[in-house]
Amino acid sequence: MPDRSLITALTSTCPARKRTRVREPQATWGDASVHEDGRHRRCTPTFCIASHTSLRVLSLNVGAAAPERAEAILGWLRRRSEDVLVLTETSRGDGTALLLDGLRARGYRTFCTVQTPDRGVAVATRVPVHQTLDQHVSVTLPWRAAGVVLDTRPRVALIGVYVPSRDRTPVKVARKEAFLASLLDSLRGLTPAVRGRLLLAGDYNTVARGHTPRLPGFFPYEYAFHEQLESLGLTSAHELGSAGGQPHSWIGRTGNGYLYDYVHVGEKLASSVARCRYLHDPRERRLSDHAAVTVGLQLR
Repeated sequence: MPDRSLITALTSTCPARKRTRVREPQATWGDASVHEDGRHRRCTPTFCIASHTSLRVLSLNVGAAAPERAEAILGWLRRRSEDVLVLTETSRGDGTALLLDGLRARGYRTFCTVQTPDRGVAVATRVPVHQTLDQHVSVTLPWRAAGVVLDTRPRVALIGVYVPSRDRTPVKVARKEAFLASLLDSLRGLTPAVRGRLLLAGDYNTVARGHTPRLPGFFPYEYAFHEQLESLGLTSAHELGSAGGQPHSWIGRTGNGYLYDYVHVGEKLASSVARCRYLHDPRERRLSDHAAVTVGLQLR
């Protein structure tokens, strides 16, 4: 039976907003009275009516940063204006704690599991959260996925993921395959209404079958993961909001580019994608060995 509470979460309007009067017209990205991300210049970072109808999301692999590098990453993030951050390859070390504390001090609310020896994912948002998706995302490594329903207009579900990497040992191959299978099962378990307004973001550690350049060293289940996302109505934002060819977010030892980091967008959000960019500044400055991906949406 469909989960009515989650459907309601994504289709209803917050009663508090019905009591809120906004005298100025709805902002657009071209309006001089707002920031580029849609937030009114005179509103606070944590509450603004304009930011409820636009959304900017950034995903970055932080590479289990030690405190010194974490401080530099935090400085870079402080200069960004995204509403939601997905940080992959977090750890229970002091560097991740510094990052999360610094983001909370900037008005972000964070969602993650850090008390694990494994690497994980953190979602940080300064858009109000209507509810978490803990009961709806059941994966083999729970600390590698975090989900929330954002209180935007209309509401948007977001799941941040950090897919395990692997070598050729059977244990790690099986671990990664099981995680991807459990993630796909969780996505299939969401109602069509929720999947239609879903953002899936993070480091997938996989490439698509049609990747350029061709990368034949992956297993069939890794290529199939992207095809299964497509069958569920999820499209990579770089296919919707960027002009030009396929980007790369990680560069291997041989110089080949790999597209590991993604934001996938549900069918009902596809027309809302205004832009998608891969930012190589963190990689070039050695804050990370990955580029960041940022996506802007004008919600309808």
